[in-house]
Amino acid sequence: MVLLAQKEVEAAMGNLNEEQIYFLTYRMKIKKKSRWLQVLANYKGIDIDEKMSNQDIEEKIKDWVLVDILDGGYKKRPYKCDCGQSLRFQYIIQNKKEGTVRQLGENCFENYLSLPSSVIKDVKNGMYAIDLERDEILIKYKKNLFYPLASYMHLSLPQDIIDQYEAGLPLSDNQIKLVERINARYEEEKKLSFLFQRLNINQQQFVSKMNQEDRRELLLSIEDGCAEGFFPDEEILEYEETTQRQIQLHLPLLERQKQEVREWKLAKDRQEQLHSLTPEQREFILSFSKEDQAALLDTVQKPLYYSIESIKNLPLETRIKKQVELNLPLLKEQIYQINVAQNRLQNLS
Repeated sequence: MVLLAQKEVEAAMGNLNEEQIYFLTYRMKIKKKSRWLQVLANYKGIDIDEKMSNQDIEEKIKDWVLVDILDGGYKKRPYKCDCGQSLRFQYIIQNKKEGTVRQLGENCFENYLSLPSSVIKDVKNGMYAIDLERDEILIKYKKNLFYPLASYMHLSLPQDIIDQYEAGLPLSDNQIKLVERINARYEEEKKLSFLFQRLNINQQQFVSKMNQEDRRELLLSIEDGCAEGFFPDEEILEYEETTQRQIQLHLPLLERQKQEVREWKLAKDRQEQLHSLTPEQREFILSFSKEDQAALLDTVQKPLYYSIESIKNLPLETRIKKQVELNLPLLKEQIYQINVAQNRLQNLS
């Protein structure tokens, strides 16, 4: 979508009543001011959050802030820049620290602030996006494309969305997406509450102590019918205390807990495999890296590829021959080395 020409904007505005025109114009000014403050705060490395008002952010910035953007109208230049040039659009900025006010055109606005071009570009991109949203609302109004917000008024919606709906203006696509995200969260919270009520009192007490994200994952696992497998009592005692309690309460494990259990069982199996070897075999395998140890132990019960007789005349590392002599499995790269050595020997004969 591209911006409407100013003449088209004014024609579309002519279809609105005074309340709608005021709402849309005022709202766009506030959004542009907010965008300016956000860009400036990011540039200065100032942390801001959604709960902070524009005034709160201004107090933190203590620099030039955008007070207003005045539009004199199509083909009109009723305003003046501080440099004397006639303007249609006038940027009014104020230094929060000194109280100084400047009334500038676009070029002087950029030059006066002495900000990097990247910051000015961010400001302009933000202003452009806000104007696009205004045009989208105007086009939707003309085409009578209204979102059925009445079905979502039970939600905790942003007040500006409610005000816009009550003023008889359509919502932008971004606003609709926000409403649908809020509704999705609301529906999920209802589902989680229902699932929580299905738990017995001991399970509820346990789940209530979990952080929000873990609680959500656990309750949704219950909805999906996820059940944990049988855990022998002697195994349970080896797990982390929280995991033990969860199993005892017949609650599903979180994905990270399942991974921990899998890793614990794998480590236990590998320890058992290691202790099933002779002392010499065990000492030899432990000389490898952790990753190679795991690869060797995973194949320690499988048939061996080579006997010592089949490779003793090959030009190989002593380590490989010793490994085969100890009836231990080989790594993939070691098997590759043997194949290369065999092919070379065949080519020479």
